[in-house]
Parts: sequence; C-alpha cells; structure tokens
Amino acid sequence: MSSKEKLDIAPQLAKLCLDIIEPGFPASSKDDFEAVKTIAKEVGNAVDENGYVPVVCGQSRCDEKDIKAGWEAVKYAKGPRIHTITATSGIHLEYKLRKSKGEVLDLARRMVRFARSLGCDDVEFSPEDAGRFEF
Repeated sequence: MSSKEKLDIAPQLAKLCLDIIEPGFPASSKDDFEAVKTIAKEVGNAVDENGYVPVVCGQSRCDEKDIKAGWEAVKYAKGPRIHTITATSGIHLEYKLRKSKGEVLDLARRMVRFARSLGCDDVEFSPEDAGRFEF
C-alpha cells in the first residue's frame, strides 16, 4: 500500500473506531516513516465526541535502529505503540538469524525493554512463524 493510500485510509479506520491502527514499518523507508508519523500526528490525536482516539502502532524488527525509527514515528500519537517482531521457528533460527532459541528469547526481552526505555509504555511483541516454534 502506498503512503498516500495509508494517509487516505487511516482516518476512515478511525471513523470505524478501530482500537489500533498499524499503518506501517517506519524503518523500511523514509516514505513509510513519514506516513506513520503523519498518521500518528493527525489521526492519533483526533479525539471524537465520545473520547475515542485510536492507538497508532509502528512495526519494527527486534533491532535498536528499527525500534528507534518506530518510536520517532509514533511518539506523537496520544496512544503510541511499538510492535516488535522476530523470527522464532527452528528453520528461521538456524538459517535466517543463525541464533539459538535462548539467544532469540534474550533478544526479544532486551528489545522490549529498549522500546520501553525510549518512553513507549505500550510495546507489543510477536514471534514470527510462531506456529513452528518449539517451547
């Protein structure tokens, strides 16, 4: 979806009273960063007559640079959220990340703490390909 499409659709989603709008991945490009930031500033601060305002969420990989970009984009919203993800299945651990299960669990914990240290009180973590993760 283009940034223009995201900017057109976000206010419509807010009119539907969606609780969370996750418009993009701010670290992926300057254009996506600017779209998420604009949505955070405009849609993420537009309180309706019932007091509703959506949470604006930026997606990021479990990487400090990504998380910083996510925070810089969403911090303008009344309800900013960072959604951080990392691969977790055995095949991804072995071939994509080249890390052990313990290393990835530690990474996830550290990156959630890092996001919170930036001032973000609402941090979501998702394990990519979690259906194949062995606990």
